[in-house]
Amino acid sequence: YPHSPTKEEKILLEGVEKLSEDVDSIDNIIWLCPNCHEKFDKPRTLDGYKQLIEMKKRFIQDRLVSKEFNNYKIEEEIKDILFFLANYEYKENKNTLLELKYDPKTIDNKTNITITKLKKRKIKQDVREFFHILKKEIQNIDTLKPNKSTKIALQIKSFYSEVFEKTQNQKEIYEYLVEWLHKKTNKSKDASSIVVSYFVQNCEVFDVIS
Repeated sequence: YPHSPTKEEKILLEGVEKLSEDVDSIDNIIWLCPNCHEKFDKPRTLDGYKQLIEMKKRFIQDRLVSKEFNNYKIEEEIKDILFFLANYEYKENKNTLLELKYDPKTIDNKTNITITKLKKRKIKQDVREFFHILKKEIQNIDTLKPNKSTKIALQIKSFYSEVFEKTQNQKEIYEYLVEWLHKKTNKSKDASSIVVSYFVQNCEVFDVIS
C-alpha cells in the first residue's frame, strides 16, 4: 500500500484489504526490485495490488510458521528412519506389484481442492511404494523403545495442528511439514516428504472430509 497515498491512489484502492490500518506499517510494505517497482507503479492497478498483497500475506505466514519450527520437537529416532529412506535402494521384485497395489484411499478422503493434483499424486505414490516399508521400520523402533512411534505420531499431529491454525491450504501445510522435518533433522528432504506422506495416510496429517 503506498506511503502517504495520493488522492488518486486512495480512490483506486478504496475498500481494499490492508494488512494494517497504519498505511506506513511494515505489514503494508513489500520489497521490490527497481524493474518490478516500475511495473507496479506505472500504471498502478487494482489487480497489481491484489497480486502483491497475496504475496505479502504468504511471506508473513511463512515467517510465523518458521518461527514455530524450534518450538516443536521430534524424537531423535525419526533421524534413523530418514537415514534409512535416504539410503534405501528400491528394487523391483516379486513383491513390488503387491506393494504398488496398496490403495491409499485415506488420501482421497482427506484432500481437497487446495492441494494440487501433482502433489496429491506424489503423496499417493510415496504411500504405495513406502507405506509398508516405513511401517516395518517404525515397528522395529517400537521393539527397541516401546511406544516411541506413538510419541512421534503425536508430535507430527501437534505440529500439523499448529500450522493448520495459520493456513488451511493443504499444499502449504504439506510443504511446511516437510520443511520442518527436514530442518529439525538435517536429513534428506525427499525422505522427509515420504515420512509426511506416511502420516497423511496414517491420519495424523489432514482431517477426513465429511
